[in-house]
Amino acid sequence: MSLAEEISFDKDGYIERFLWAKRFYLSAVILLTALASFGLGKIAGSGERGEIKIEYEPGLNSASVINYVQPLSDKSVVASKNGKKYHYSHCPGAKQISETNKIVFATKEAAEASGYTLASNCSPR
Repeated sequence: MSLAEEISFDKDGYIERFLWAKRFYLSAVILLTALASFGLGKIAGSGERGEIKIEYEPGLNSASVINYVQPLSDKSVVASKNGKKYHYSHCPGAKQISETNKIVFATKEAAEASGYTLASNCSPR
């Protein structure tokens, strides 16, 4: 068994050496790029998605939703179960309500039907 090295010449006629190293380098780059892409895709896809958990409090209208885990929609409003004012999600008052006291209504009409009124420092966009 003989080990032979392939020889080639560049554009000026000089011998090019280490062709196997160039091929190995290119193969390694392609393989590492593929593995990194697969790993990043796996990480991005493994993120936990929020579940929907709906609990009804007996004293409130059935339209009120407590502990809604998914992101708020543009029409939804939030209120505190200890107060009587509701806020749009972009208002400063909405950010001050603790998660344990937060009530999410699908619409402002649902909040008003449950006896809540719009906070004076909050306006729709």
